Amino acid sequence: MSGKVKIRLLDYELELLPEKGVYWSQHHTLFVADTHFGKEATFRFHNIPVPDGSTAGTLLAMTKMVQQTSAESLVILGDMFHARSSLSTKTHDQLQGFRQQHPRLKIKLVLGNHDRPLGTLPASWKIEVVPMGEFADGLAIGHEPENIPKDVALMLCGHLHPAVRLISVADRTGRLPCFWWHKKRLVLPAIGGFTGCSTIRPKPTDGVWVVAEGEVIAYPHRKSKGSNKNSL
Repeated sequence: MSGKVKIRLLDYELELLPEKGVYWSQHHTLFVADTHFGKEATFRFHNIPVPDGSTAGTLLAMTKMVQQTSAESLVILGDMFHARSSLSTKTHDQLQGFRQQHPRLKIKLVLGNHDRPLGTLPASWKIEVVPMGEFADGLAIGHEPENIPKDVALMLCGHLHPAVRLISVADRTGRLPCFWWHKKRLVLPAIGGFTGCSTIRPKPTDGVWVVAEGEVIAYPHRKSKGSNKNSL
């Protein structure tokens, strides 16, 4: 699978994927954050014309990662949906199709702030709602970075939709989504195709990997003599 980057954070070996997911091969698990399925349906519900297809594009990216990694489990780190109005018939059918395409895939959801008002998900989707906290081997999962449990070595989370703005002498590039390692948290970029992003200001001790043109690239702000830029 081209474009991915293997990193080591503490004792955890992870793969950062250009489709904005994280794969943990030791546990055959794929992590994604902030899918915001059906967000376009919510906008149209409020009579705001927006292009269709973001949910289909997000599901296609997830299918690609599942197939290329042979993941056995999928963990959604919150904000699976955008609002109650996102659960349109079309969105329901699209997710039903994804489940039928991956019948053996174990799917877990950590509820995000957008998910909590939705109530019970359809049983046919076979999605287990799990609390934030330890997932395996001391690695924790959650949605909001602010709510990291105590005594956690590493937490995977979302919510922030992190991005950085790249500026060079010759060019000023727009904001690019990124993976952000900061204070025991690896914050994933939003995988949802119809989501905004929030510009972060990483410190020199942080780890940042941007997603650009099908590649995951180490952000050049980290300068450490004699160290592997992909290891922290």
